[in-house]
Amino acid sequence: MRFTLPAASAVLSAALLAACAPQPASPPPPPPAEQEVPQLPSSFLERLSADGLFAFGRASIDDFSPAGRQALDDLATRLSARQLEIVHVIGHSDRIGNDRANLRLSEQRADAVREYLIERGVPADAITAVGRGSVEPVVECDSLRGAALQDCLAPNRRVEVRVQFAD
Repeated sequence: MRFTLPAASAVLSAALLAACAPQPASPPPPPPAEQEVPQLPSSFLERLSADGLFAFGRASIDDFSPAGRQALDDLATRLSARQLEIVHVIGHSDRIGNDRANLRLSEQRADAVREYLIERGVPADAITAVGRGSVEPVVECDSLRGAALQDCLAPNRRVEVRVQFAD
C-alpha cells in the first residue's frame, strides 16, 4: 500500500495529536500501610558480667575488657536516646574473700560503671551507684572448691543497671 504525501502527513498528524491528547489519570497509589510502632519498655534491667568488664578482683575502668567497653558504649547510646528518670547501677561480688572487701569491690565497680556512663553523656544527676557485696547471689556452688568454685560463682560477679525512663 502506498501513501501520498498529503495522506501520510494526515496520518502522522493524527498520530501526534493522539499522543498529545490528555490521558486518563491513573489512580493514586494506595496509602502506605500503617506501621505499628514498637512499644519501647518504660524500664529495663541490664545485667553485665563483672568478669566481662573487669579483671577478677579488680574495679578500675582501665581494667575494662574491649567487650565490656563495647557493652557499656551500647548501653550509653540506648540511655541517651530517651529521657531518663533514673539509672541505678548496682555492683555485686561473689562470696570469695571477706565481706568488707567484697562490699568495697562491688561499690568500686558500680562507681566505675557510673563514671564511664557519665563520660559517655548520660546525665550525672540521673545515675546512682551502690555496691551490694555478696548478699544477692544468683548461684550458690556449695560443694565446690578452688578454681571450680571461682568459675561457678562467676554469675554472682556482676553489675546490674536498672533503668527507668521518664516518658
